[in-house]
Amino acid sequence: MREGDFGDLPPDAWYLFEGRTDTVNREDFMDEPKNIIIISDGTGKTAKRLMDAVLAQYSEYPVSHTLEEIIPQVRDKKAIDEILSKIDDSYLVIYSIISEDLDKYFHERLKDMEILHLNILRPMLITMSKFLGVRPDYRPGILHVVDDKYYKKVDAIGYTVEHDDGGGGMLEEADIVLLGLSRTCKTPISMYLACNFGYKVANIPIVNHEDMTKILLKRVQPISHEKIFGLLMHPEVLAHAREERSYFLSRAVLNRDDLRRYYDLDEVRKEYRFCRELYEKYDWEEVDVTRRAIEEISLEILEKRGLRNGGGHWLDDETREGPLG
Repeated sequence: MREGDFGDLPPDAWYLFEGRTDTVNREDFMDEPKNIIIISDGTGKTAKRLMDAVLAQYSEYPVSHTLEEIIPQVRDKKAIDEILSKIDDSYLVIYSIISEDLDKYFHERLKDMEILHLNILRPMLITMSKFLGVRPDYRPGILHVVDDKYYKKVDAIGYTVEHDDGGGGMLEEADIVLLGLSRTCKTPISMYLACNFGYKVANIPIVNHEDMTKILLKRVQPISHEKIFGLLMHPEVLAHAREERSYFLSRAVLNRDDLRRYYDLDEVRKEYRFCRELYEKYDWEEVDVTRRAIEEISLEILEKRGLRNGGGHWLDDETREGPLG
């Protein structure tokens, strides 16, 4: 390509067309088939997002293009040679390969075949290295790890929402199971742990009733003992919280006697004693939530669960490697 054919492009953009030595006419070029292939040593998601963002700038031009394929996990010359055996100079190759040796090999092969290509990581790496004054690690797939953590967090949030207030049918998948009376902060603690740390949290309400207790015990029976935490709140504080809640419930609850019992201090004390006895009987870990921040309560649960060490770093728990951002 000769400078001046696409005058709208800045002079420093000609590396985009490295590998094309012919003079290109704008009209002829627009009529050519536009086949794009994305190659990556990771997932290819980074290159795909960047390509979509750039293509959005050409909405006024009647140019059609086809993304033929996204080929992930390309980390050796054999894989590159196999790809090159299937394409020709009608393709645009967008790739994100971090290895210096592999990048150089791929670039030289593409250049020899006069295939238009761009390693989207290279311009940023060069600029960032100059700015920081250090060389990059050149480790492939690092962003993919971040993506995995993100999607695990999304999965955890979905699970936690589904298993709120006794809901859901996959309790055995929970990382943490919270038990507690009504208005003991079960839901906000669950969501905090899911949103900030990517843990699947289920919470189940405790009701001082024999039949309800049997149902509860049956549900948690297959759950590992160390996953279960019983929340407690001082009766006076809990009664006050329930009384405030009753103002919103009064329109929906027809039986006003039941509503008054909901926040009656004597009744709340009975429920509190019932919970203490239940936790002690089944040796479930107790967590006092009275007038404490959700963050503080959550950290205590994680420490007791063995998911946080003394230095404040989050420990690897099978597929997890720490906070998920």
